[in-house]
Amino acid sequence: MSVEPVERVDVYLPSFADLVAEPLSAARPDIELVAHDDPDSLIDALPDMDVLYGFRLPRDHWPSATKIRMIQVGGAGVDSVLPAAGLRPDAFVCNAPNIHTPQMQEFVLAMLLGLSRDIPGMVRRQDEGEWRLFAPRVLHGSRLVVVGAGAIGADIADLARAIGMRVDGVNRSGRAVDGFDTVVPIDRMHEVLTGADAVVVVVPLTNETRGLIGAEQFAQMARGALFVDVSRGGVTDLGALVESLEQRHLHAAAVDVFETEPLPAGDPIWSAERLLVTPHVAGFTADFVGRATEIMIRNITDLEAGRAPSTAVDRDLGY
Repeated sequence: MSVEPVERVDVYLPSFADLVAEPLSAARPDIELVAHDDPDSLIDALPDMDVLYGFRLPRDHWPSATKIRMIQVGGAGVDSVLPAAGLRPDAFVCNAPNIHTPQMQEFVLAMLLGLSRDIPGMVRRQDEGEWRLFAPRVLHGSRLVVVGAGAIGADIADLARAIGMRVDGVNRSGRAVDGFDTVVPIDRMHEVLTGADAVVVVVPLTNETRGLIGAEQFAQMARGALFVDVSRGGVTDLGALVESLEQRHLHAAAVDVFETEPLPAGDPIWSAERLLVTPHVAGFTADFVGRATEIMIRNITDLEAGRAPSTAVDRDLGY
């Protein structure tokens, strides 16, 4: 791939393009920003693209992007792009690692505490003017399993340990990670899921993780367990999750990610008992887009210098 200056960045961030313009203009006033507000506009522009930056990008049109050198995704997951049939083999797909720190672990802890103390139930009862005493759960002394013992998972483990939880982890290789009492590979996940009091899922969506958590895994967890999914839609079988909640095996759950987003009105997930639905905000903050844009600018510098961008992912592995 030739080493040429980047003159144009196409942006597909409906409602957020203005947040890209200021940091990009300040750092690289020589680069033109072309914003696309709808998929058709983006697809039509693909033949002229050099660098593309966005979230939830339209799939299946990559063969027409004959000039593209880099795709920058604004978050850690790149499942909105990969697998990318027809994408130039020398085009880099980049993510924004560590962009979810510290908000992701704070969100997870808030969900665990909120579910254990039944804060959603207390809010509903307040709306109804109902005074009802109940015995809240205590997380101290219980065992948490983090499925996805990477950088974000380790941060979650640190907070959980700070309130007295034991934390076991699951990752691809089973390598030890600081902050976890035990780490096992995915093919031995049952060893730590069995009897788990709480489970948090924070893995990327890949061929290996699609459908990773289902009825079998819920049955392995302790009766009355808590479940939080902040990974990607498609990792957890939500039908099996609802069934486990209905059968009172799981006590409560919070889900932030869905295969179809926004979650359609009328979807039965909205009304599932003891399931808290959140709109994919676990890793989001007011300055999120600006920080992700700074990562893209550094990756453009690498690209122009003839280097692989520092956050380029392995397109075969998906992360």
